[in-house]
Formats: sequence, C-alpha cells, structure tokens
Amino acid sequence: MKLDLNEIVGKEFENKYNEKFVVNKYLFKEKTNHCYEVRFLLTSNIQMTTLNQIRNGTCRDVVERKKQKRLKTERNLRERNKLVAKTKKVCVIPKDLNTKSVLSIDLSSTSTGIAYSHQGNIVRWKTIKSDKDDFRERGFEIVGEIVEILEKGKIDYIILEDVFLGLNSDVLAKLSEVRGMLMYHIKRLGIEYLIIPPILWKNRFEGVPLHRKEQKEFMMQKFFEFTGVEADSDDAADAYMILKACLM
Repeated sequence: MKLDLNEIVGKEFENKYNEKFVVNKYLFKEKTNHCYEVRFLLTSNIQMTTLNQIRNGTCRDVVERKKQKRLKTERNLRERNKLVAKTKKVCVIPKDLNTKSVLSIDLSSTSTGIAYSHQGNIVRWKTIKSDKDDFRERGFEIVGEIVEILEKGKIDYIILEDVFLGLNSDVLAKLSEVRGMLMYHIKRLGIEYLIIPPILWKNRFEGVPLHRKEQKEFMMQKFFEFTGVEADSDDAADAYMILKACLM
C-alpha cells in the first residue's frame, strides 16, 4: 500500500515529553527519511522533523530547549556572582603576597596538589599521592610530606582551598578529617594561612565554566598556557591556579 505523505498534515500530536504540535506540511524526502514542518502549540516554534520522530513521539521543541538552557545558564551565572560577592566579604586575599614565600594546597585524601611562589613568582609545583587503602593512612602520609616542607621554615604563608560543599557527605567527611590533620600542624608552626572558597579564586579567571568537570578541564588548559607544560594531575594544576589567582 502506497504511503500517503499528506495524511498527517494538519493533525495534532503529542510527544513523550507532553509537548503538543501540529504538522504544517510535508517538505521532502532525505534518503529514507520523510521530512515535515511542525509547529509547537505552546511556543509557536516551527521546526523540521521526520516521520519516524513524529510516530515515535521523539519530536521535541529544540528551540524552546535551547532557550531554557540559556536561561538556566544565566540564572546560574547570576547566582555565582552573588556567591562571589558574598565570599569577598568574609575572605580577603592579602595584598602583600608578592613579597612572601607562599605555598598553595589543593588538598584531598588521595591526590594533593601543591604550588610554591617566591616574591610573586610561581617556581615549583607537584602532586603528592598515597596508595594506602585506608583514607586516614593516605591523609596522614600526604599531610606528613607537606609538613616536611613547612618545617624547613621557608614558607611565610599558606593558601588552602576550602572544601567544595557540592561533594557527597562521605567525601566531605573524609576531606574534613584530612584538613584537620593539616591545620593542626599549620597552627603548631604558627604559619599564616588563608582558606579560600573555590568559587572565589576560580572567578578571578575570565570564562570559567559553570560545571565542576568542565572547570577542571579549563584549569588544566590555563595551567598549560601559563607554564608551557602539561600538568601531571588536575590537583597540581588547581594548586598552581589557586596561587596564580591570589597573586593577581
């Protein structure tokens, strides 16, 4: 039986996402696909779709989806700007870091990045890892290596990234324990320090993405632009970028 291509023209359909649309007209055949023009009733957006998409209920209002995604991004940016303004009131980056020897730390219970600057120039960075099974043993080993650096007496100031509240509760609890280990020694040695929220230092770089995974990739790329070398871990790249942000 020959297919009547105009049979569905003028008829109303609803996709799997409860979006209703009307088929305006048949357009053309592209390979094995019959293409139609449809109009979504709620938004009046017009777009092209295929016969199979109409039948399967997968014809979606792409224009509206893009619009909502853009609006969500704008809302998130406004919210981020509010948070940055809020953190600036409670976290003040010292203006004399260019005259000090500074160590920045991107701490975790598995892989920690550190970076060191002297007189405003970032001269060293590295990744500290531990293969211990227990997170406390890993933390103890990582913190021990950092303390060895601190006890040499060449660090005037420490910048430590604050915990990211978006982490799950288990990771957050583990990281808090490890930070407690480190903070004991920082206080014992009497070294000045700053705990800086991630949103504050990251916002000092233009074009930072909203999502954490994309932020990691962004910082790795920025690290390469500043140093000319590939970072051996995103932890080392973050430690470098934290220090870079605070020296700006």
